[in-house]
Amino acid sequence: MRFAKPFTVTLASAALIALPFAGSALADGARPQPAPTAKAPHAEPAQQVRKDDKHKDARRQAISLKVAVNPSRVRAGSSYGVTILVRGLSSGTAVVTSPEGKSYRVSLSDGRATKKLTVPSRTRAGSKTVTVKVGNKTATADFTVVAPKEPQRQDRDDRRHDGRK
Repeated sequence: MRFAKPFTVTLASAALIALPFAGSALADGARPQPAPTAKAPHAEPAQQVRKDDKHKDARRQAISLKVAVNPSRVRAGSSYGVTILVRGLSSGTAVVTSPEGKSYRVSLSDGRATKKLTVPSRTRAGSKTVTVKVGNKTATADFTVVAPKEPQRQDRDDRRHDGRK
């Protein structure tokens, strides 16, 4: 019994110390809490398409692209012009790709642009194609490369220098 009295006192003091903590926990739990309200399930609202978006889509679809090469027959070593006409788009950038594979950026002004290109002098004669891309639209134009002019014979010049007529 020696240990009964100290053991009882220890339990009693531990209970007295723990009681305020337990009481506050019980007191917090006794308050009425608002019950969560259940919401009726509903469908997600459909994505609203704004008028501006509709117009942008219409503009994307309404773009037409035309490309022309002038002249249609070009001598090797000579220049030619690429004319670009875009309907439905007044400004932007066009990418012109030459038959040799070189790309050039051209700014559109009022839906039009031109680019001057040169056929390399060693290009073989035949049909060639220029490609133009504006946005997601691509157009091509064909032209024909003809052999360069053969240099004129130098007989006349040689005669002048030799003293011959």
